[in-house]
Amino acid sequence: MSIWQRGAAGFFPAARKENKLVYICSPYKGNTYQRFRNITYARHITRIALELGYTPIATHLYLPQILNDDIPAQRRRGLKAGKDILNTCGTIIIGARYGISEGMAEEIKGSARKDIIIVI
Repeated sequence: MSIWQRGAAGFFPAARKENKLVYICSPYKGNTYQRFRNITYARHITRIALELGYTPIATHLYLPQILNDDIPAQRRRGLKAGKDILNTCGTIIIGARYGISEGMAEEIKGSARKDIIIVI
C-alpha cells in the first residue's frame, strides 16, 4: 500500500500529523459485494488516518444508516452535510484503490485548497 501527500513540489510519502480533522473520501455505492468491499476499504482508510495522527470523519460510513440514498431529497441532504463537514477539515484522504466515483469526484473538486493524501 502506498500513501502519498500533495505538497508544493509534488507528491511525497504522507507524514504523521498532530490530531487534525481529515475527511475520508472513498467509494460507497455498488452491488452487495461492492458495497461490503467499499465499506471495509473505508474502515481501513479510517484506521490509517488514526495511525497518522488525524481525527478522521467518514460520512459515508454513518450517513447511509440514517438517510436513504434512493430518496433524492435525503441524498441531497446527505451530500450537503458531507460538503459542510469537508469544509471544516484541513485535509482529505482519497481512497483510490477501487476508482473515483461521481460523488468522490465532487468531493475532490471541493477540496482544492486542502492538504491531499492519496491511499492506493
